[in-house]
Amino acid sequence: MPRAGQNVRVMARQRRTKAVLAFSIASLWILLPWVLPWFLQFFFPTIVLLLPGWVYLSCLVPAGFSYFQAQRLWSKANRADQGAAGEEAIATVLAPLQSEGWQMEFGVRDRSVGDVDVFLLSPQGRAYTIDVKSHRGEVQSDGKQLYRQYGRSQYPFERDFLNQAKRQAVAMKKLKRLTFVTPVVAFSQARVEVEQNPIAGVYVVGKQDLVRCLRSLP
Repeated sequence: MPRAGQNVRVMARQRRTKAVLAFSIASLWILLPWVLPWFLQFFFPTIVLLLPGWVYLSCLVPAGFSYFQAQRLWSKANRADQGAAGEEAIATVLAPLQSEGWQMEFGVRDRSVGDVDVFLLSPQGRAYTIDVKSHRGEVQSDGKQLYRQYGRSQYPFERDFLNQAKRQAVAMKKLKRLTFVTPVVAFSQARVEVEQNPIAGVYVVGKQDLVRCLRSLP
């Protein structure tokens, strides 16, 4: 059984490996027009190869492409590590529930939704999915969607977290053959300021309120 954040850590390492490879390819393209004449002259002293300027410039194109690809992969790896840290933080918060008889699974894979961060089963047999989010700042809601609050302005998240959480709950309901699964979105770093819960059928809480919320749910 995977540990909390394990799947995401593996993904982050894979992305970093690809990023290092892309950085290496970019470096090779930059060095190629300088190394190639030296290489030929070393093995064939009678050959003097002078490359025109356009060759140097043309090597910058694939070098630049590889470099930006590496940057993109490295940034995605950073985000994956941040997400894994969030899952690990939530697992630490949930740990006391295990002594109360709660059952926990982390990183449950399902084809329809990918990874379900946390699946919980209470001693009373009630099931929950927790979708962990590692975003910072303040989270608010208009009763239909979640927003990030910056000053007086609200900005939507890059995805519909509520719909995503509901899809995960449905997936686990089918996978575990349960009658109902309650979806929860837990923010590991953000401050959650919502006036009502649930929102569109999904409970939205911050890390510090997660255990209290789970214990209070019917």
